[in-house]
Amino acid sequence: MLIYIGAAIAVVLLALLYHYIPSRKIFFAFFFVLCAASAIVFFAWPSPHRNGDAVISQEMREERQQQQQIFAGWYKDYQKDIEDLDRNWQRYHKILADFKADIISIQTAYLRLSQLEKDSQALDTRIASRTPPLALNDTCYDQSIELVRKAHAYAEAQHRAIALTRAAADPANLRTDDQEEQSRMLQAVMIRESPPALFIADEIAAIRNYLALPEENVAADIAEDAAAEPQ
Repeated sequence: MLIYIGAAIAVVLLALLYHYIPSRKIFFAFFFVLCAASAIVFFAWPSPHRNGDAVISQEMREERQQQQQIFAGWYKDYQKDIEDLDRNWQRYHKILADFKADIISIQTAYLRLSQLEKDSQALDTRIASRTPPLALNDTCYDQSIELVRKAHAYAEAQHRAIALTRAAADPANLRTDDQEEQSRMLQAVMIRESPPALFIADEIAAIRNYLALPEENVAADIAEDAAAEPQ
C-alpha cells in the first residue's frame, strides 16, 4: 500500500515539476533519478507473502507438527489400501490377458477371478472403514474424508467389474465353447465396467500445503525461483 501511495505522490510531483522547471534537461535528469530510485525500492521491498509465512507462534508450530504426525500415521495405511487396489487391478488384467493368450483355461480364469472377487470385496470393506483420526483438525479431517470417499467409490466400481467378469467367465453360463469368443466376451465386460482413474492429488496437495511449516514454504519458493532461472 505504501508503494502505491508513494507512486501517486511521485506522479503529482512530476507534473508540478514539469510545469514549473524552466529547463527540460533538469526535469528529465530528475525524472531518471526518480525512476532509478523507485526501481531500487520496488525490488528491495520485502515480499509480504514470505514475511507473512515466516510469522508463526511456537504453539501453532507445535500444533502443525502434531497434525503432521497424526496424518502421516493414518496416511501410511491409506497408501497401502491404494497399493492393494492397484495390485488387484493388475491381477485382474493378467487373468484376462493370460486367458486371451490361451495360457490358462476358462476354468482356471473363473477360479482366479472368484478368488480376486473375494479379495476385492474384503479390500472395499477395509477402505470403507478407514475413518480418519478424530484428532485431526477440521481442515485435514474433511480432506481425509474426501480421500476415503474417493477410494471407496473406486474400490466399489473395481469390485463390480471383477464380479461381473467372474460371472461372465462361469463355465456353466457360457454360451459358446470357442476360446476366442469367450475372451472377447470377458474383454467386453472389462471395457464396459472399468472404473475411471482414481485422482486424489488435489486433496493430498491441500493437506500438505495446510500442514507445511513456514520454512518449508520458503524453501519451496526458493526452489521454484531457482528452477525458473535460465541455466
